[in-house]
Order: sequence, then structure tokens, then C-alpha cells
Amino acid sequence: MDRCIVLVDAGYLLGAAASLLAGEPSRSRITVDHAALIQGLRERAESDTQQPLLRIYWFDGAPDRVPQPEHRRLRVMPRVTVRLGALTRSDGRWAQKGVDAAMHAELTELARNRACSDVVLVTGDGDLLPGMMAAKEHGVAVHLWAVQAADGDYNQSEDLVAEADERRVLDRTWITKAVRAKDYAGACAPQPAPRPEIAAILSAPLPESALGAATDRP
Repeated sequence: MDRCIVLVDAGYLLGAAASLLAGEPSRSRITVDHAALIQGLRERAESDTQQPLLRIYWFDGAPDRVPQPEHRRLRVMPRVTVRLGALTRSDGRWAQKGVDAAMHAELTELARNRACSDVVLVTGDGDLLPGMMAAKEHGVAVHLWAVQAADGDYNQSEDLVAEADERRVLDRTWITKAVRAKDYAGACAPQPAPRPEIAAILSAPLPESALGAATDRP
């Protein structure tokens, strides 16, 4: 079928965008206009593949696989299907589970059923390599998209990069059409905690001489 499908690893896309714009991969450091992001993905996919879009699959993690507000917004958008894996906390960090397996299964099934001529993968996970290879064997052209790396290096599996038919980079200009770093520079920004030795000084009682001087002032 002469049409394209986009498979998005949201953890990769938004984590890499946060690294690029806010200096760390925490999604809490960015705000996302999901409608603008989906529209941008659609336009870019149709332009790069020269095929009309069939669907965008959005793969993400959620605690207990319960849809979060952003997932509910995405689910009602035209041509968008949301697939949720688990989100677990380990060593103080959140980690997705089952997302790469779900992407692999979807990619393989779409290729086997010849649902599209071109597939766009927005991911950096090398676990998708077997699915990518299977899609190519079924005659599907595989386009791999990367988010511009914050350090100028690759933020994708080298095996994925080597196996893809085409590779494109979503640069800062493209990303900032839909994603912004949160501004913590205002008056309401959280203040860093003072060092322990400074905190001890600030909390220490004033000496009696200072107290007397303070009470003697008019």
C-alpha cells in the first residue's frame, strides 16, 4: 500500500528533546503542544516519504498502564493510536517496560500485512533492530528519525542507524515548534537549598550583643 505509518517512542522523542532544550532528559523540564507535535510529525512524514499518512502510533509508558492526561488528549486526535507500556520506578528513576516489545510487534505485523510502503521510526532503541530488518524483508522502506543530540553525538543505536534505509534528524528548530523548556528564572522559581554550613549559620541565634544593638535602634 502506498502510504506511510509513523511509530513514535515517546520516551525517546521527549527525553531527547528535554536533553536538547533543558540540559537533562527529564520530561518534567519541558512543556509539549501535542497537537502541534502530531501535526509536525504528519507533515514531515508525508514530505519525507512522499506518501500520504495512514496513522501515527504513539508508544509510551504509564504507571499501571493507566492513560495520563496527555495520553487522553492524544487518543482523540485523528490518525493517532496510543499504545501504553508500564512505567516503573527503580533507583529513583522512572523506566519504561514493554514499550520496545510493543513497537517491535506492531512494526512486524504492519510489514507482514503490507499495511504501508514506508514506515518512519522515531526511536533510538537497538532492540527494534530485528523488527526493522523484518520490515525491510517485506519490502517496506524504513526511515529512522533522530532528535538532534544535545552533545552533537549520536543518541541512537548505531545498528539502527546502519540498517535504516533513510535517516533524518529533527533539529532544534523543528523541535521548538511544539516543545519548550520550562522557564524557572522567574520570581516563583524554586530556590536551591543553601549548603549545610550556610544553613547552620543562617539558623544560628544572634549573639546577645547583636540582639542588644537591634533592640536599641529607634
